[in-house]
Amino acid sequence: MEKNVTPDQTQTGRCTEAFDTVLELELNERIIARRRQAYPETPELHDGRDAVGLGLSGGGVRSATFNLGLLQAFQRFQFLKHVDYLSTVSGGGYIGSSLTWFMSRLKLAFPFGAQRKDYCRTSNVLHWLRVHGNYLTPGGGLTIWNLIAAILSGIVINLLVLAPVFLVVLTLLSRQINWCGGSGFDCLLYLGGILLATFLLYSVISALTSGLPSVRGYRAQREKSELTGKLLMLGVALVVAGSIPHVSGYLHASLLPWLDKTVRPAISLAGLAALIGAWRSRKDGNETQGIRSVFLSLGLGLLIYGLTLWGYHAVSGCGSMPTWLYWSLALSLVLAIFANVNHVSMHRYYRDRLMETYLPYNLESLGLGKDLSVSAADSCDLGSIEQTIAPYHIINANANMVGSKNPKLKGRGGDNFILSPLFCGASSTGYQRTADYAGGRMNLSTAFAISGAAVDPNTYATRSRPLTFLMTLFNVRLGYWARNPKRPPGRLGYLFRPSWYWYMFTEMLGNGMNENHKYIHLSDGGHFENLGLYELIRRRCRYIVIADASADPDWNFDDLARVIRLVRVDFGAAIDLDISPLLPQDEGRRSPCAFVRGKVTYADGSQAELIYVTTLVVDGLPEDIYGYRCAHPEFPDEPTADQFFDEAQFEAYRELGYRIGSLVCGQVPCESREAFALRFRAAPTNGATGSAKTIDK
Repeated sequence: MEKNVTPDQTQTGRCTEAFDTVLELELNERIIARRRQAYPETPELHDGRDAVGLGLSGGGVRSATFNLGLLQAFQRFQFLKHVDYLSTVSGGGYIGSSLTWFMSRLKLAFPFGAQRKDYCRTSNVLHWLRVHGNYLTPGGGLTIWNLIAAILSGIVINLLVLAPVFLVVLTLLSRQINWCGGSGFDCLLYLGGILLATFLLYSVISALTSGLPSVRGYRAQREKSELTGKLLMLGVALVVAGSIPHVSGYLHASLLPWLDKTVRPAISLAGLAALIGAWRSRKDGNETQGIRSVFLSLGLGLLIYGLTLWGYHAVSGCGSMPTWLYWSLALSLVLAIFANVNHVSMHRYYRDRLMETYLPYNLESLGLGKDLSVSAADSCDLGSIEQTIAPYHIINANANMVGSKNPKLKGRGGDNFILSPLFCGASSTGYQRTADYAGGRMNLSTAFAISGAAVDPNTYATRSRPLTFLMTLFNVRLGYWARNPKRPPGRLGYLFRPSWYWYMFTEMLGNGMNENHKYIHLSDGGHFENLGLYELIRRRCRYIVIADASADPDWNFDDLARVIRLVRVDFGAAIDLDISPLLPQDEGRRSPCAFVRGKVTYADGSQAELIYVTTLVVDGLPEDIYGYRCAHPEFPDEPTADQFFDEAQFEAYRELGYRIGSLVCGQVPCESREAFALRFRAAPTNGATGSAKTIDK
C-alpha cells in the first residue's frame, strides 16, 4: 500500500509520491464531475468508485483507425457515455486525443458519426481522417521529400555537434607528450598494455592463492570478478584506441595509394553490413540477444574503427589544429547550447503531422463552427482541458530507466509515465499537477506524440548498447526529454534545456537515464505496456474494456501476457481470461468469436469485469473487408511500420472496428447504467458470436 500524502502536498508545483492522493483527486475533480453531466437525474451514481475504463492499445495508424470504428459503435449504442477513464497508448492515443480535442477542449458532440444518417452532418470529420491516413506526407505542400529532409536534417545537426569534438580529441591525442615519450595515442597504448598485464598478473596471483580461506568466500570472489572484468574491458579498449596511428601508418606505408584509400571505407562498410544483417535477422518485438548481439557489437566496433581511421587521417598531418576545426568546434558549442534536442529530431516533424491530422482546427470546413487559429491546437495545454461528458483521458508513455539502480526498473527498462489533464508522472518519479508540470506547457499534441514515439534507442526492441549508440549518433529517435516531476526547477530553471552533449552521451551509454536525474527520457508507452490496461487496474476500475489493435499475426498475445505479469507483480491483481476462443479455427483464418470476457481480482478481493477485444476476422463482415484481406493477407495485422493508409486500408480497419464494437454492445443501446452493467454480465465468458451483417448502419 502506498503511503498517504495529503492533497495539499500536490499544490504549488510540489510533487507527491503517493498514487492514492492522485486517485482521490481524480475522483473528486474529474470522475464525479463527468458523472454529474452523464447522470444528472441519478445522484447515487455520482460517487465514481465503480469506474468504467476503456483502453485503446498501441499500433500506429492501424490502431487509431480500428479504434475509431470501435468508438463509433460505442457511441451508437450509448456505451461510450458510461466510460469514465480513457487510457490510451501510442496509436490508440491518436484517436483518443482527437476525441478529447473535440469533446473536452472544444466541448462539441461526438464528432465522428455513429451511423450513416449522421454522416451528412459530421462526415466531414470522418472524411478528414480518412484522407489523412497517410499523415506523414499529407499533401498541402508536404511530400516524401519533406519527410526525408526532416530525417536528414536531424542527422546532420547531430553530426555537426559531435564530429568537431571527435576531431579535436583526435588532434590532441596526436600531439607529442614529453613525459610519455610519444603521442597521446602512445600513452593510451601503454596504459592499455599495463592494464592487460595487471589483469594477467592478478589472475595468476588469484590462482596461486585460491586455496586460502580468506579468498574463497562469496564477497572476495565477487570483487575479483568485477575487478578482472573492468581491467580486461578497459585494457582492450585503450589498446584498440592507441593502435589507430600505427594501423593508419601501416596501411599508408604497405599499400598502394588507391588501396590505402579503399581499406578505410571497407572497414566501415563491413561494420555497417554486420549491423544491418544482425538487425534484420531479429524478430519483431524481441530484444536483440545471442548471436545477433555479438554481430551488432562486432559491426559497431568495425564501423567506429573505420570512422576513427578516417578522422585520424584527416587531422594527423596538420600539426596544430587547423582554422576550420576551430570554427567547427565553435559551431558545435553554439548548437549544443542553444538548439533544442526535442525539436532537432524526427519528434517535432512527427508531432506536427499528428496534430494536423487528429486535432484539426479548420472547423468551418468540417461543418463544426468557426475556424480556430493553428495555435489553438499547437498550444492546447493538457492542464487547461476541462471535464465534460467525455472520458477522463490518460495518455501513457514510457519513462526510460535503463540506468536505474533499482533492479526492477532497470530490468524492465522503464516505468509507466502518465500525461493527463490533472497529473503527470510515474510511481518512480512521483506525480505533479499538470498545470505546474514543465511550467504548465505540456500540451495535448506533444503528449500523444510522445506516447507514440516507437522509434527510439534504449527500448526493449533495441536494448543492445551498440545499436543504441548508433541510433543516438545518427539521431534516429522520436522520444522526448522532459523534466522529472520529483526535480522541479528553480526560478530560472525553465530557461535552461538539457545540454545536447549531456543528452547525447547519456542516451548513448544509458548511465544517466534513471528516476533521480533532473531530466527523464520519455518514449512510446508500448515500450512499457501496450494495452492501456495497467493504469486502469491501478485505479481499480469496476468495468474494463480493452481494445488490442497491436500487430499479432501469430496470435501470441504478447502484450496481454506482459500486462498480466505487470499487474500481478505491481498491484497483486490477477487476470482470469481465456483467449482460446479468439484463435482461428479454419484455413481462412476466421475466428469464431469477436471478443472474450474475463475477470480481474484485486489484492483486496474485489473483482472487476473485463472485456478483451482484438483485431480479428469473423463471419458476417462486409465483402469489402474480405476483399481487402484477399489482396493483403496480413490484414488485420499488417506491420505497424506501415503508417501510410489509403482509403481502402482505412475503411477496412475502421469498418472492422465498428462491426466488432457493435457485437460487444450486443447491438442494443445501453441507455441506463443498469443496462450497461447487464451488458457486461450478459457477455459470454467464452466469447461473443453473432453475425455482423445484422447491424443496420
